[in-house]
Amino acid sequence: MILQPEDFWSFYEWLMRPESFLESALLKGIVLILLAIVLGLIVGYVYSANRYGPGEGFYAVARAVRDLVRFDLPGTSIRRVFALARLAFKEAIRRKVLFVVGLFLVVLLLAGWYLNPESDDPARLYISFVLTATNYLILVLALFISTFSLPADIKNKTIYTIVTKPVRPTEIVLGRMLGFVAVGTVMLIPMGLASYLFVTRGLRHTHQEVVELEETSDGRLEGETDYIRYHKHSFSIDPDSGGVGLTDRVRGHRHLVTKNGDSFEIGPPIEALLARVPSYGEIQFYDRSGEPKEQGIDIGAERIDEGGYGSAGFARVIGLARGSRKITHGYVEGGTLGAAEFTFENVTPERYGNGIPVDLSLRAYRSYKGDIESGIRGSITMRHPTKEIESNPIAFVVDEYEVDEKVLPLEIEGTDNTETRMLNVFEDLVDEEGRLKLVIRCLDRAQYLGVTKSGVYLKPAENSFEWNLTKAYASIWLQMTMVIAFGVMFSTFLSGPVAMVATAVCVLLGFSAEQIYDTRHYIDAGIERGGGPIESMIRLLKQDAMTTQLDVDTVAAKVIKSADAGIVYTLDAIATALPNLPKMVSTAEYAASGFDIFGALLGRHAVATLGYCLLAFFISYFFLKSREIAA
Repeated sequence: MILQPEDFWSFYEWLMRPESFLESALLKGIVLILLAIVLGLIVGYVYSANRYGPGEGFYAVARAVRDLVRFDLPGTSIRRVFALARLAFKEAIRRKVLFVVGLFLVVLLLAGWYLNPESDDPARLYISFVLTATNYLILVLALFISTFSLPADIKNKTIYTIVTKPVRPTEIVLGRMLGFVAVGTVMLIPMGLASYLFVTRGLRHTHQEVVELEETSDGRLEGETDYIRYHKHSFSIDPDSGGVGLTDRVRGHRHLVTKNGDSFEIGPPIEALLARVPSYGEIQFYDRSGEPKEQGIDIGAERIDEGGYGSAGFARVIGLARGSRKITHGYVEGGTLGAAEFTFENVTPERYGNGIPVDLSLRAYRSYKGDIESGIRGSITMRHPTKEIESNPIAFVVDEYEVDEKVLPLEIEGTDNTETRMLNVFEDLVDEEGRLKLVIRCLDRAQYLGVTKSGVYLKPAENSFEWNLTKAYASIWLQMTMVIAFGVMFSTFLSGPVAMVATAVCVLLGFSAEQIYDTRHYIDAGIERGGGPIESMIRLLKQDAMTTQLDVDTVAAKVIKSADAGIVYTLDAIATALPNLPKMVSTAEYAASGFDIFGALLGRHAVATLGYCLLAFFISYFFLKSREIAA
């Protein structure tokens, strides 16, 4: 999992962006709401003017705004809202939507036939599966129940029993939204419990016996477990460990091995379901001569794209541009002075009393094959931030496919200027402000290590997996709430099928936001990647390659590219105004990768959901107000 710069922001930094308020989420939200209000008033006036004339149309819009501010909002009754929500809830239950829970259980029962039993990380596979399945089922359910309910009531005239009573449009909209959210919540709870049982039972297994046991010259016992579920473990038990040892990590888990007399007891899998709380540092690259560089080496397969990931034209002017750096791996050249240096803060004995736990997620790039079975070697060096004191390098072999967990010792030999002596991490290597530097190097000449800021981190604590899974489901609940709000909004002025299509288009544009930003970026940079929709269609028909010049005359090429740019910029502006659903879905990747979903991320999603729900509420009110339901 590669985190982008904005993923490291705190909630305050995301909301306010002190260094650049024009890029703050608060300002973008205010601009988006004001823009929606202005466009809504313009559309409302055009509609009213067409029906009543220019003068009366203006007064009709003014009366609607006055009624909202003076009567409907202040007069909204919580009791009536909950009564309408209860009606919406019962209506959805009568439509047998709870069968979706049964469908989800059937999917879980059949999942074992399709999930790869030989996966290197079954925990990640199972968690990704249950969260993805839940997400799609709940979003589809929210799409149907929110878009068909109100149009069906209007068509069947059952809405008359409500609007003939002293009920305000604000109460109808809020009641529908809350009722459908309650239905989704009732369904999410059993789906979450079933998912937890599926994951934990799917990972549960035991090894029955020990094979190939031998005793080393220093009295240490080394052996292997039997072969179960496409894997086995190696383990060792030190003579002074009390007969307790730990296996190596295979397929994302370990086992505790206990020696009881002449027999061995192998415990259930541990460390498979994690919620790591990482402590990230600031990264600084150095080139082969030891000079500091902003970025690592570009090996060609991956790139660091500077800026440009935002909306064009008017969207950028009004402050909706996303403007971020898309980070991939920066590479360090082996056998040189090249390095990636991480500076970590708050390194204290209270947080790291038993060693410095560091996790590595690195990439390896070979410029020549060499001895491919031995792997590429790297090293970790602990260094004082300001003094010429550093530990001796600790060598390791890069494992690209798993998180390499290490614990750096608190006492280690190193150099103090030119003197070689034993160093204490907290006394000699950590400065007064609690900072510590870790230097990552590649030891094999002409080979490369790929590093990102999120690829090396300290691990001062771990949270409960159950609580982390709950937060992942909370993120799904927020997505469901947002879809329901959009569905209710469109259902106030469109028929059921059309409202469903409109809501689905908004959801799809939200999911496609990152691809749209990428396409606009390539068009701005003049990079040949197949062009926009029109150029892509022509290339498909002519069977032209993506990276070649378009095989048409100059005038036609300019017209096609200009039309494509207009389409892409329009989609980019729309996608920017819509919720960025890929960022919300990324919480599933956090949980599946074994990382704690930190509160700031969930807080961002909650505030964004609240903002879009408020926007949908006001739009729904004005459209519902404009419809002559009782006529």
